[in-house]
Parts: sequence; structure tokens; C-alpha cells
Amino acid sequence: MNKTGHTPARTSFIIKALAVIAVSVLAWIYFPYSKPEDVTRLVASAGAAAPAAFIVITVLKPVIFFLPSMGLTIVAGTLFGPVWGTVYVVIGGAGSTAVGFFMTRWLAGDRVRRFMAARERLVRLDERMSRDGFRTTLMLRVFNLPWDMVSYAAGLSSIGFRPFYLASIIAIGPVSAIYVYFGSTVTRAGSFGFFAGLALIFITGALPHVYRRRFRGKAAVKNDE
Repeated sequence: MNKTGHTPARTSFIIKALAVIAVSVLAWIYFPYSKPEDVTRLVASAGAAAPAAFIVITVLKPVIFFLPSMGLTIVAGTLFGPVWGTVYVVIGGAGSTAVGFFMTRWLAGDRVRRFMAARERLVRLDERMSRDGFRTTLMLRVFNLPWDMVSYAAGLSSIGFRPFYLASIIAIGPVSAIYVYFGSTVTRAGSFGFFAGLALIFITGALPHVYRRRFRGKAAVKNDE
């Protein structure tokens, strides 16, 4: 413990937290683009460098907390079409997945992990990620939970980076393709493609509910046996 009464671990956590807050505030001041249409105009203004600009923004998204993943996929579909839009989202998403994971692990330290250890639900999630991290991450990704939130949760857990990242990379292509395709149709609202993309999004969003009902049904049958 130092003269101020803070332990080195607590001091380190405070410094890291302040650094993240400072970066977020600066991003808010110098990157005031919280809506998809704002990001679309910004990326489009880059001209030939638009794909690179989009990828950089996507990679840094875990630090720029106010940029939603779904909004960026729509931007990609609108600007680049369903094929190249998906390619750029996958490249940027591969980078942002690692940034979110390591940023959280760097920030958290032992102090936050001790806090998590006292929370039963978080302990169960940590145990699942430790026991079967690849499968757990893949399910969370396929169920399309907020992408960065899954990365943050993994960074707080004891899962290894390799199974987490591999599962994320496997899921990012199909999930991104659905939302990018929808984004490519938003300028044709009312068309068949628009409704097809919307239906795919609804189906993807319903997967967690279907899985939970089926899982609970199987658990009830086992308990009755």
C-alpha cells in the first residue's frame, strides 16, 4: 500500500479506467458520429479510401462505445453492397474482436475478477467459458448478442484468447452477411430483398428464445424421468 492508502492494483485499475474514459471522451468530441447516416457520410467522404476508413472505424469500435455493430453493418451494405460490405465488416470485425477482448483484460485486472467471483451469474458464465469456451462463444455469436459485449465478457472471464477468437471468426461471416445484405436494401424499402433481409434478422433474433425453450423442455423431460 502506498502513502495515499491505495494498493498498487487499485492504483493501476484507476489509471487504466481514467485512460479509457479519456479516450472515449476524445472520441466523442472528435468523432461525433453516433448515427448510421452520420458514419455513412463520413466514410463516403473518404473517396477511394472509404473501405480503409470503414475498417479502421470498425476496429476501433470497442473503444468508441456509442457506435452500434448493427449500424455499421447497415453502413457497409449501403456503401459497398452485400458482397464487399460483408468482406469489410469481417475484416474490421476480426480486429475489433481482438481489441475488445484485450482492452477489457488489460483494464480489468485482478480487482474486477474478484468482483465477478462474488456474482453467481457471472461465475456461471465464467465457468462455462472456461470449460467449453469455443462452444459457448460460438453460441453467443450465432445468437447475435451485442458483439462488443460478448468480447468484453470474454475478456473478463478466464477463457483463452484462441478458442474465443476462433469461434468469433467462424460466426462473424454468416452473421455479418445477413445484416450487410439488409443494409444494402434499405434504400429499396418495400422491395422483396428488403423484406427478405428483415425476415432473416427476425429469425436470427429469435434463435436465443427458441433455444431456451427447447433447452428448458429437454431439462423438464429429464427431471420427470
